[in-house]
Amino acid sequence: MFEKSHFLPALDNPAERMKNRYWGRGLKFEELQEKFGAEFFNICFDENERVLRAVGGTLQDFFNGFNALHEHIRTSVGRQATSESPSFLCKEFPDGKLMLHYFHPHQIVGFAMMGMITAAARKIYQLEVEVEQIASDEPCSEDSNPGNCSCLTFIIKERENANITKALPLGTSQSPADLRISISTFCRAFPFHLMFDPSMLVLQLGEGLRKQLKCDTHKALKFQDCFEIVSPRIGATFERVLLRLSTPFVIRTKLEMSAFENKDKVSIH
Repeated sequence: MFEKSHFLPALDNPAERMKNRYWGRGLKFEELQEKFGAEFFNICFDENERVLRAVGGTLQDFFNGFNALHEHIRTSVGRQATSESPSFLCKEFPDGKLMLHYFHPHQIVGFAMMGMITAAARKIYQLEVEVEQIASDEPCSEDSNPGNCSCLTFIIKERENANITKALPLGTSQSPADLRISISTFCRAFPFHLMFDPSMLVLQLGEGLRKQLKCDTHKALKFQDCFEIVSPRIGATFERVLLRLSTPFVIRTKLEMSAFENKDKVSIH
């Protein structure tokens, strides 16, 4: 399909190549694009099914979890992310539709995205979805270089008009009373845990993390009073954290006294 001899030398864009290859043959280009993306995803799925099934519990979590997966792969081969590395951000609307932003898209993957989205929804979440590419209203992700940023944006909706996100699995804890382990056991197992509410008010700190802080932990504290997010480079808001539930966070404690020169970093998963 992609032999060089079938295209003009100047046509380096895969979309233009396929348009020229199939122009005049009675094939709808959008159908061809979706089938190409679906086949592209199926090849990846056949080779990495266990990994892809574990990325997220919902379609939204799946795409937001891709950043953590990419970071793991880059770390495994000794590479580091840059401000121009491809990344995803998937938001949910009140009516259940999803808006997916794909920043710094790879040319082939960007072309295949519509088919890949429908294939991922079908194979992993048993959902039939409609995908529409729209003009981007989000010019850059927060850690991008504003002068060198591109973005593809897609609207995803389930065909049966049901909410794309799934209900919590049976057995999921709803309150401290039905936890599978006691709070004291949890605190001993995770001495560096951190809990905060939607206003970023700190509700609970593990003992190990508490010892790292130089601020008074007996008064009401905001997350911003004691910590700053090193990675990913996002603002410290509840909504932005929720969009990256599958992403490892590195936070740094703020020191109360300027006499201390070093800051301690803590990785939160």
